[in-house]
Amino acid sequence: MRAIAVAVLAGIVQGIVEWLPVSSKSIIAITFASGGGYSSSTAYVMGLLANFGSFLAALYFFREDIADALRGLRRPLARTVEAAKLRYLVIATAGTAVVGLPLYALVVKAFHKQAGSVFMIVIGAFLLATTAVNLARERMAARRSESGSEDVPGAGGAALVGAAQGFAALPGVSRSAVTVTPLIYLGETPAAALRFSFLLDVVGLLGAGAAPFVVGHAGFSAIRSVGAGPVAVMLVVAAGVSFVAIGSILGIAARLRASTVTLVIGALTLGGGVLYATGALGH
Repeated sequence: MRAIAVAVLAGIVQGIVEWLPVSSKSIIAITFASGGGYSSSTAYVMGLLANFGSFLAALYFFREDIADALRGLRRPLARTVEAAKLRYLVIATAGTAVVGLPLYALVVKAFHKQAGSVFMIVIGAFLLATTAVNLARERMAARRSESGSEDVPGAGGAALVGAAQGFAALPGVSRSAVTVTPLIYLGETPAAALRFSFLLDVVGLLGAGAAPFVVGHAGFSAIRSVGAGPVAVMLVVAAGVSFVAIGSILGIAARLRASTVTLVIGALTLGGGVLYATGALGH
């Protein structure tokens, strides 16, 4: 029952936090490591597998954009909106793979035998780093609240955004925070930047969930450790909550002060890891 309870909580977190500029995988990893007592590497992988739950919701919500991109296959180099969306998704995804897959392999290897306290300290540090990114995003959004473009990013912009998304493989780093920021920097309005970031998330969610199976066998090991039943429960809950949450969160996410959220969570996580490492909270 404990595993099921942790899985339900992780699914709720994934369904809500995925659409905010906060690292959902890191909060889920903390949930499995502290609430379920799983190893750091298993907890980190579960944070990635949870992405499968939100994938179907994102695919449904952005079905028209995905359909446009698929129509772009007929003339991928044409100067049409459909072809531009296709190029954006392909180039950005390639950039993510180049940066993200090596980082994922490095993270899994580094955390394989690390204590939970070290894991929490690292996550807390990255969450605080994400706070700086969110602050920059918020300042740029304020300056461009009534100006900017809503055009699909070009090849260079797509490559930049894709490479930035690859850094979300690091624990504590928010995918949406590191993709929205360069989009706004490139001249997109905050609303357009958020939509293009979330559109890329359709592919990103699928890739993040598949990474533990494509690179090594950590995905299978994590499922054996947690159990197929709890994993299935997590994905079902994540999918259901995502369907309910994505529409409303997309409407308000651009106005949230995500820097405050990541600052508080990062500070608490970092402090908790230090206390565990020193034995103040036990082991």
